[in-house]
Amino acid sequence: MYRYRCTQCRTTSPTAHTRHEVEAERDRHRDRAHAGHIPDGEEIQTHTPPPRPGQPTRPLHYLAYAALAAVLALTLWARLTV
Repeated sequence: MYRYRCTQCRTTSPTAHTRHEVEAERDRHRDRAHAGHIPDGEEIQTHTPPPRPGQPTRPLHYLAYAALAAVLALTLWARLTV
């Protein structure tokens, strides 16, 4: 997901799902607000929306990898101490 930011106007576009959509929004803004000129400091930002209520902040597969790493570390430690 992407957003267009114009620092001259101090405005940020709504979220666009594709790069093509946000570039079209940028072009419309340039035409309307800046007579087609490129404002200094403009940028296209990648945007990750905040998690929905009740949604874990990290995907669960990261927890599985962490648990596997802990088990492997403990197994290696146990073999070295015997």
